[in-house]
This record gives sequence, C-alpha cells and structure tokens, in this order.
Amino acid sequence: MIELVAAILFIAGYAMITMEQKLFVSKAATATLLAVFLWILAAVTIPMQSFNQQITQTGSDLFGLLVFLLAAMTLVEILIHYHAFDLLESWLRSINFSMRNLAWVLLGITYFASMFIANLTITIIMIQIARRLFPKELLILVSIAIVIASNTGGSTSPIGDLNTIMLWFAHKFTAVQILSLGFLPSLATTCVAGALLFRKISTKDLVTTNSEAPTLRISRSDTAIIIASLLAFLMPLAASLFNIPAYMGIIFGLGIVWVMIDFAKRVRPQTTHLQAKIQNFMQRTDIESIQFFIGILLSVGALTALGVLQTITNTVLGQFPDAIRVIEAFIGLGFASAIVDNIPLTAAAINALPNVSPSLWVLLALCVTSGGSLLIVGSASGVVAMGMIKELSFGKYFKIGTVPALLGFAAGILVWMVEQYASGLF
Repeated sequence: MIELVAAILFIAGYAMITMEQKLFVSKAATATLLAVFLWILAAVTIPMQSFNQQITQTGSDLFGLLVFLLAAMTLVEILIHYHAFDLLESWLRSINFSMRNLAWVLLGITYFASMFIANLTITIIMIQIARRLFPKELLILVSIAIVIASNTGGSTSPIGDLNTIMLWFAHKFTAVQILSLGFLPSLATTCVAGALLFRKISTKDLVTTNSEAPTLRISRSDTAIIIASLLAFLMPLAASLFNIPAYMGIIFGLGIVWVMIDFAKRVRPQTTHLQAKIQNFMQRTDIESIQFFIGILLSVGALTALGVLQTITNTVLGQFPDAIRVIEAFIGLGFASAIVDNIPLTAAAINALPNVSPSLWVLLALCVTSGGSLLIVGSASGVVAMGMIKELSFGKYFKIGTVPALLGFAAGILVWMVEQYASGLF
C-alpha cells in the first residue's frame, strides 16, 4: 500500500514539474518538496537502521555529484568571462568557409565541446555565435543541429552530461569504456542528423566578415587562464586512473585556475577583467538546476528505499531480465526522454537494474541523450534554443528536426549493435 502511495505521489509531483510554466511554480521547489515527502514515507515505513543506511548512501552519492557540477559550472563561467568563446567566433570568421562547411564546423565544435561542457551551456554559446554568422533562413537548420549535437556529444564522455556523470559515479562504466563504446554510435547519430539538415545549405555562399566587431586583445595571462580552465576538465579523467574520486580531480583543476587568477591580479594590478573574483563566477552558476537535480535524486533514492523501483522492474522486465529485454527497455526510455526529463529515467534505471553490463549502460546514455532531441521540449538545450530564436517553435522543430533526429537516433543504436555483435554480446 505504501509503495502505491509513493508511486502516486511521485507521478503527481512529476506532473507538476512538467507543468512548471502553467502553474508558475519552480520545478526545483516541487522536486525538493517531493523528495522530503517521499523520505518521510520511508522513515515511517522501513526499519530505522535500514532508513539510516539508505539515506546516508543517497547523500554520499549526491555529494560527489554536486561538488563536481559546481566546479564544472564555475570553470565554464571563467571561460565565458575570459572571452574564450569570442575568440572562437573570431577564428570562425577568419577561415573563410562556405556556409555549409561552417555549419559542419559548428556541429563538430558543439559535439566535441559537449563532451566536457554542459549541453545547455554549449547550446547557448554556439547559438549566439551562429546568430552572428548565418542569415535567418539558415539559422533554424543550424540551431536544430546544435541542439542534437549538444545532446548526443555528452553521451560519449563520462563528464559530458548529467546522465553520464550519474552513471560514471555509480560505477556503471569506466571513463575508458564510455569513450570507447560510445564514441562511434554518438558520432553516427550526430553525422546522420547533420547530413540531413545541411542538405539545404549552399556550398557557394561564404561567411561575411564583421568589420564592426571589436578586435580582441588577449594577454598572455588571459591565454594561460583559458588553457588551464580547459585542461581542468580533463582532471577528473586523470583522477580516475589513480582510483581517486572524479570530483577531486575537477576541484584540483579549479584550484589551480583559482591560484592563477589571484596571481595574475597581483602581477597586473590595473583595472581589467582580471579583477573579477572566483566567488562571482560561482554565484553565476545555475543554482536552480542544481536544486532540481538534488530533489530528483533524493526522490529516486526514496523510491529505491521503499522498494518501488524494484517492484516496477520485476513487473516490466521480470526478476532476471536478459540483455534483449534490457535493450528494448533502454530504447523505450530513449523515446520517453523526448517527453519527460531524462535525469529521473536514468536515476531510476541505475537503482532498479544493479546487474547490467557496461556496454548496456552506454546504450542507455546514448538513448536518453539523443532521444531528448526528438522533440524540442525533450531537452534543456532544445527549450533554451526555442527561447533564443523566436522562429523556432515546437511545430517548426517537429517539421524540420524530428525526422533527422529520429534517423540519427536509429543510426546510433545500429552502430552500437554492430559493435556489440562484433564483440560477441549477441
């Protein structure tokens, strides 16, 4: 009976989250309250010793994720502040590419950058650049491609997306496994979608230079800080090689950058953007998204403690599901992520399926990230793109982007299956 009450409460809470814009209630507030109510149910239902063990484990897992996210978001704010992405735009104008070739360059940069930077952040940055380079009639095509690449690129890196971070921190795969098993499938997804979208872009039209754009002057200290900030994103991977928690690696990287900024301010005491304090970068991070993340993971932890997830898994997949049924379930979660947020879907799968091979978890990462591109409301990057470009409506995205995203989704799964067939999974 308590399991049913908890399930109904979670569904009701999640419905409120999806109707955030209509109810004018923050999804972070709803998720936080939902988590508290579910843990209260757990407290009055399960034995105290078991409750303490479950909530301690959930809190421990959550701590590492939050520290990692806060450090990563701060590093991105530092890169923005030190004009790293303005330099990128200036370089793109200087290479004198055709419109189609430039679209492919932007797609590639988005794909690889999203391996290290949150898809929401990289989408905002790349669309801002695209708006300065492409005419309005081509901007929609390029923006849709950016949304797809930012979602899919994160699935091939342990730090590229919240879903892969969760899976990595839960020891579902190693950094080497996600990079080696996920790269070709996610690349296929991105390239197929890009090829279908860019057919309408001419190879003859060239990008015009912007004579009104101010010339950027980047000092050696600025350059050093930009390079150090980029290298800091690799520190979690280095830390994992020594069996050190990933969040320790990125904290180390942030600490190095912090020292460099403070040292540069002493060397160059005149008033420049070097006067900015690291605390200001932290204040500009997306705290509301982090609070939503906390609420969702705490809620899923409570459902696990109450046995709700295990009951659902046993009902849908059976007590001992084989690889084929798990594959079907993960592909189904990919389609579901086009409608609902993929974070709770991934968190639920982590808690409900303890004995699944790393290659299958890689498939889940691919499905829930690329599946979020099937509809514009299926990912945070799609929603922000719709907000930045008024011509990009739900209907326009469905008409132009859904078929390329769907075929890319299918191509990624096909490449993954070929890889697994070659390795003897089937």
